[in-house]
Amino acid sequence: MEARVVPTGARHEVGVDELFFSTTDARGIIDQANSVFVRLSRHPREELVGAPHNIIRHPVMPGGAFLLMWDTIQAGEPFCAYVDNLAADGSTYGVFATITPLGDDYLSVRARPFVDALHDAAFSLYGAVRPMELELRDKGWNAHEAAVVGAEKLGELLVGAGIPSYEEFIWKALPAEVEARLEQASGIAKRPLASGDLADMLNIAVKIDEALQEWVHSLDDLQRVADALLAAAPQFSQTMEANAHVADQINENDADGFFSSAMVYLRVWAQMAPEVAGIVTELLTQLDELRRSCAQTRFRIALAVLHNWTVGQFVVEIIDNVPGSDEARPAIGQLGQALDEGLAATSEQSNRNAALAASAAERISTLRDLLDLPQTMIREWLSRADRSSPTFVGMVDTISAQVDRTQADVDLLGSLSDECRRIAAPLDTSVIEEQTEKLRSLLAAHQGHRPRYALAK
Repeated sequence: MEARVVPTGARHEVGVDELFFSTTDARGIIDQANSVFVRLSRHPREELVGAPHNIIRHPVMPGGAFLLMWDTIQAGEPFCAYVDNLAADGSTYGVFATITPLGDDYLSVRARPFVDALHDAAFSLYGAVRPMELELRDKGWNAHEAAVVGAEKLGELLVGAGIPSYEEFIWKALPAEVEARLEQASGIAKRPLASGDLADMLNIAVKIDEALQEWVHSLDDLQRVADALLAAAPQFSQTMEANAHVADQINENDADGFFSSAMVYLRVWAQMAPEVAGIVTELLTQLDELRRSCAQTRFRIALAVLHNWTVGQFVVEIIDNVPGSDEARPAIGQLGQALDEGLAATSEQSNRNAALAASAAERISTLRDLLDLPQTMIREWLSRADRSSPTFVGMVDTISAQVDRTQADVDLLGSLSDECRRIAAPLDTSVIEEQTEKLRSLLAAHQGHRPRYALAK
């Protein structure tokens, strides 16, 4: 649908602490809109509810981005994007939007964008794609056909920028936005004078937030170690190639037979290079899978943080009796359901991280075992080598340096894999499970029964 209003060029900003909330049905028709959405869209609530969500679509936004969104959420996965929206008066406001499947419907939480570099990168891509889509529309292509081409172009531009896919982009963007918001926004508001169920709900949101932040730190550590392993593995391959080169060079130039007693070990050393290269190639595949899995887990945790913050915001609105806060009651239930489902997916993903880390550690252990015997025997030979000839000494020093380099690389891989295995232990979900169960009970108490989420629609 085309924009109903014409952009004026004016902009208004989303507040640092403000969070939009809306839900739509499977067709994108708005079921709920919170007070922040109403105020910043400058549409009255009765005009938003029942309207397609693209009532606020800005003409600068490429259809390809929305096609990616629909493909992702219809596949049951959450999505996020930097978006410019168009208010009813023609002014523009920018948001970082998240959309989460929830049963047959979709739940959206949007916030002020904080990470300028990622925001600007996204709009640079939009600026390259949108004119192409409009040109195709002018040639008679329909909106969907132009959006398909736009989505393909977005993918190509991302690859050209060194980002394998839009999926990888959002895995990076959402955690970065949540981290930046944590630094600049106020977090979950405190209401020390509140009492009763609402005070309990707010306390639950705070405890969930604290537990999620611990998860964030754990995943940051795991990502750091996984990245270090990815960098160290190719270096190890280069070392093994250098070992083979040194062994071949000595074999070719040892006219006096100085190295005859050591050549059996040096040849084994050299012949191991292709076998080790194959193992390292498989290891790199595993480590890249671990990196992707960590990034996806961090994305899930960041989404849970955002949903939990929104629960906190709505509880505070009800405590403060903000106009329209009755709309927040069903929203808390839906956010709770999204939070619960997201945490289950996060827990499953963390188990996968642990399995991948353990598998990579086993492969690195295999490398250490393969190299242990030739390394030990060469060191033993070096300790007894006759160093009376200057030429001989030079070659011995070269071998010694390579043995040390190989051992250093093996030790680095081993220490990183041990650390990776330790950090990648499945997340402790007990605190969050306890708090979400309390939230379910409190929500159910409002209606006198105990469905899974009593205030959800």
